[in-house]
Amino acid sequence: MSDQQQQHAPGGYYSGRNKIPDIKTFVQSLDRDKKDRDARLEEQHRLERQQGQAGGPSDAVPHQETKAGKPGTLKIVHDPVTQKDVQIENVDKDFMNAVENPMLSVPNANLGKPTTVKTDASQSNLEYKHNQDVTAPPDPVAEGSTSDVPIHGEKTNILFHPTPSVSYEPMFAALETRASGLCIGVFVAIIVLGKMFGASLKGLIPTAMCIVSGIWLWMKEVIRSGREVEWSSEQSRGEVATANLLPESVEWMNTLLGIIWGLIDPDMFAGVADTLEDVMGASVPGVIENVRVAEINQGNNPIRILSLRSLPDSHVQDLKESIHKENKKTKDPQEAAADEEGGDYYNIEASFAYHAKPSDAKNTSSKAKNMHMQLVFYLGVKGLFGVPLPIFVELQGLVGTVRLRLQMSPEPPYLKNLTFTLMGVPQVQAGCIPMVQRGVNILNLPLISNFVNYAIGAAASMYVAPKSMSIDMGAILSGDEIAKDTLALGVMWIRIHRAIGLSKQDRRGSKGGGSDPYITLTFSKYGKPMYCTRVITDDLNPIWEETAALLVNPEYIKADEKLSVELWDSDRTSADDIVGKVELSMQKMIQHPGKMYPHVSKLTGMETDSEMPGELRWEVGYFTKPKFRKALRTDGKNPNLPDSLKDDPDLQDDKGVLNDDDKDAVAHTPPDPLWPSGICSVVVHQIVNLELENISGSNGNRKGREYEPAKPSGENTDETSKNLPTSYCTILFNDQLVYRTRAKAVSSKPIFNAGTERFIRDWRSAIVTVTVRDQRYRQHDPILGVVPLRLSDILQTSSQATRWYPLDGGIGFGRIRISLLFRAVETRLPPNMLGWDVGTFEFLSDRILALGYQKNAKLKLRTGGSVGQIARTQCQGLNEGDGVFWDIAKKDGKNNVRLPVRFRYRSPVVFEFHQTGKRGASAYAVIWLHHLVDNTETDINIPIWTTKMGARLTQNYITEENIRAKEVPGLEDLEEIGRLQFRCQFKAGTDEDHERFVVDSDTRETFETWEACLAEGVRTRRVNPELPPTVEELHEQSLTEGRDILKEAGPEERQKWLAKDGQDWSGAFTHDPKAYMDSKGRKRAEPGTDKPVHDPHVPSDDDDNIDDDSDSESDLGVVDAENKDTAKDENGTTERGVDGTTLKEDDKKKEKANKKTEKRHNRGLRQWKPVRNLAFVKDEAKFSIRKVQNKLTGNLTGREPDVETET
Repeated sequence: MSDQQQQHAPGGYYSGRNKIPDIKTFVQSLDRDKKDRDARLEEQHRLERQQGQAGGPSDAVPHQETKAGKPGTLKIVHDPVTQKDVQIENVDKDFMNAVENPMLSVPNANLGKPTTVKTDASQSNLEYKHNQDVTAPPDPVAEGSTSDVPIHGEKTNILFHPTPSVSYEPMFAALETRASGLCIGVFVAIIVLGKMFGASLKGLIPTAMCIVSGIWLWMKEVIRSGREVEWSSEQSRGEVATANLLPESVEWMNTLLGIIWGLIDPDMFAGVADTLEDVMGASVPGVIENVRVAEINQGNNPIRILSLRSLPDSHVQDLKESIHKENKKTKDPQEAAADEEGGDYYNIEASFAYHAKPSDAKNTSSKAKNMHMQLVFYLGVKGLFGVPLPIFVELQGLVGTVRLRLQMSPEPPYLKNLTFTLMGVPQVQAGCIPMVQRGVNILNLPLISNFVNYAIGAAASMYVAPKSMSIDMGAILSGDEIAKDTLALGVMWIRIHRAIGLSKQDRRGSKGGGSDPYITLTFSKYGKPMYCTRVITDDLNPIWEETAALLVNPEYIKADEKLSVELWDSDRTSADDIVGKVELSMQKMIQHPGKMYPHVSKLTGMETDSEMPGELRWEVGYFTKPKFRKALRTDGKNPNLPDSLKDDPDLQDDKGVLNDDDKDAVAHTPPDPLWPSGICSVVVHQIVNLELENISGSNGNRKGREYEPAKPSGENTDETSKNLPTSYCTILFNDQLVYRTRAKAVSSKPIFNAGTERFIRDWRSAIVTVTVRDQRYRQHDPILGVVPLRLSDILQTSSQATRWYPLDGGIGFGRIRISLLFRAVETRLPPNMLGWDVGTFEFLSDRILALGYQKNAKLKLRTGGSVGQIARTQCQGLNEGDGVFWDIAKKDGKNNVRLPVRFRYRSPVVFEFHQTGKRGASAYAVIWLHHLVDNTETDINIPIWTTKMGARLTQNYITEENIRAKEVPGLEDLEEIGRLQFRCQFKAGTDEDHERFVVDSDTRETFETWEACLAEGVRTRRVNPELPPTVEELHEQSLTEGRDILKEAGPEERQKWLAKDGQDWSGAFTHDPKAYMDSKGRKRAEPGTDKPVHDPHVPSDDDDNIDDDSDSESDLGVVDAENKDTAKDENGTTERGVDGTTLKEDDKKKEKANKKTEKRHNRGLRQWKPVRNLAFVKDEAKFSIRKVQNKLTGNLTGREPDVETET
């Protein structure tokens, strides 16, 4: 039964019934039924001979020129298709004879009859073309050279002309035979002569094998090159054959394939790559640890169709039965009957062939025009280790026959399903070259050749009759590449407050410590961390106060995914240990949208029914996408165009198909200022006219070339060339790298159609940056161009935009097509939560005051990844005698204390007071950055504390309001000794100070992208929220005229919306979730809206003042240690400049920036490849040293999510 299984997709899931095919089984099956197959073929040939005797050449009659046109209507006109003059005439009724008595005009040479003119393979192109034209329709034809053969029943394949080729096969066979003899002779001669002169067999045999292998590989390369030239000649002659305009010719299809072949998205072959990878992985020998298909590409050399014919249903009975059996297994009877009976069927059989075009063995780009893929063999011991060996595999030959069954439909696009099956295993021949400068085709060695070719054959055997594969063509053909909605249904907003009473995981540890906890948010079945908190060291009662937004996709709901909140213990030298977890049903959570639900959850273990000490206090809520407000509807036209050009359809954005109200609203309604947070989707479609800049300049002697251009100009016309880049794209959201596409080998028109979706806090300040890079080995990947997209600039009249953008700021040229889509979610965060995660903390006051603190101390400042200090010499006493101050007025570029930040919403700025003669800090002050609003001056007045547990104070979220929650246990000795006062701001976005964060390739590329944007003037140093004028005007009108949801709102609620500064409707930040719950864990107040029923920081279990009315009985599907059994049963700017530097410093910065721009553009010394190689080696060594340092010093980073990619 498994042999009859229908395949629905390449690489569909495998099981015990559908095993991964391997080469051994495939080879055994090749001749399993050889006797029966030979008998069937012999019977088929006998019947064909009988039919030939009955209705063959004996029915042929000399060709008579047909006169189907009406007399006097013959005239010469200009053909608008071919742009040539042609003869036409009106059709006479005698033309119906061709329908009633169809005849095929066949050259007499093909019928074995005497002929006056015939075609021959030895003729030249011109002679062959002339003889072909005069021995085939249309009339006139040479007299006595053609006969008319009647068509009886089903059309038979008649070759009108002998294949016009020059065959070198006898020479190839002789060459291979003689080369084999030569190899044997050389091998024997080396052994014999070596022994005669006293050499050892241990050295003679390997030497002889190497020399013989070299001769054999050289011979196979000569034969391969000869076959490529032979095929190219046949293709050229086949193209000449189209001149006779035979109705049955399929050259029209080959011409069409040649045009559209390069436009096909390589993703369509991804399933084939997966299947081939599985087959090879199941068949590799022990010396290969693993094998991976890194890339597959069809090139621009298309498959050629050899013959094409339609088939009646009786000829595809096996295919019909296979479809019927599969429908019975996967569909209900009514649906299966409707699918099989609804619509007509068209059956067709096609024979196809492929052969690689001649290519330069030294030029990889010339080989890229043929079908190819990149394999990576990991040589070593299977299961232990593997050394990667990249291999370039080029498809050199392919011949086969396929049958297609097309199910037609009365509704557009009129094609519903396509089912295909192969009529036998195709003949495959591939060539393989190591990815080095000068590699040999190691597949010519018999063992390796058999492995790869048989692997491809085994993969193809999965679709050989009676097996088949079905494709839903209706969904593919009617698809709109411009998305009008995000894949995500909404956002799950999680606030992690704290954990209490965790188990001790380490032997070491202070009082109240012994574990280094952190939390990851994952999907229980998916398993990959989607968010990770910071690590709090040596603490059993950590307070994180972190927030995260996870996108909820339909796949998660259909798969009944659960949100898994997992608590881990970080270890420096071993794998991290699980401390406990809590799970929540997403299917149940989305049934209660629009509110936050506080939880106090007992931790469960990884095993079923197990419990772990401790509890987690957290909040979760699900928020959906709101409807578009009609008051914000626009005409959808680009407001930046002059009025005279706004109505020009050629200048409008491509909006795709707008066949319902929701899609139309997306195309004509900008993002809503009432809902600044939401989901942003970015898709990179393709790049055109991509090429590298000539960085070497105009070289050579100008004598005799005085009037020639110094260098080539204009758009690139080559689709493939050795000078083209291997491009890939990266996507940054608010200066954070989130996505990387696959690399597209040397091409000027790479097609990606790849992208990602992310939650953004505020669309008014969000910037998406797409960077195109050139992938290079042993070099840093240079920037080809950058495209910064500010949402408030792009989405002024629509929530979706698909446009072409020029590449700028790199060493390449081209235009890139990008789609941008934003959909809001129904949650409004307070202003301090709408900022960027990347930015810089900077002081705006001239001094820092420490009231009540009398010591002369040095200030050390630190935040996530960056440090700074203010010297003790700048500390002076106040005249009043009640404290000290540090003078930080900017003087000649000094005292400019700025701290770059990467993770703002999980980081504080810690002030450490260091006194002379004392080790360590004597006092601390902490300001958490999520209290600050972006680019807003803020006066700070925070306490100065002393404690022996400085790390516990600075790593936990501790403020004046919640200090009582942490005093016991762990900070019993905490004492306030003064107040620290200053003025500061958080400046959103990257700046020069972030260069210190460059520790690996990802951070280097991120910083380099910002430098390129800044250098080209497409990005400013300061990022401020901006509301497009059109949106602002419509928003003001809708609010004041009451044409929206505020029409019935009360005065207080209406004022909240009119303020436009955001309100906390999604949770009470910094409050303990237990403050909104009763002692039984039921929600009794709405976080952020209602007053908490307990103390917001140290909640009690007293329920005396709580009313019984509540909607908290909603089942949210939370699974913790208390209810796991139940769940189981159910299922600022100064005058000097932006950063206060002097003009002299500005000049130095400009000079430094110019040098960096020169490096990015590979100018100066970087134009030489050895210099770029040295720079790459230097940086990689530096990154490796830093990784070792982090490992030795105990850099606890948790399980951070990786950069998303499609490979």
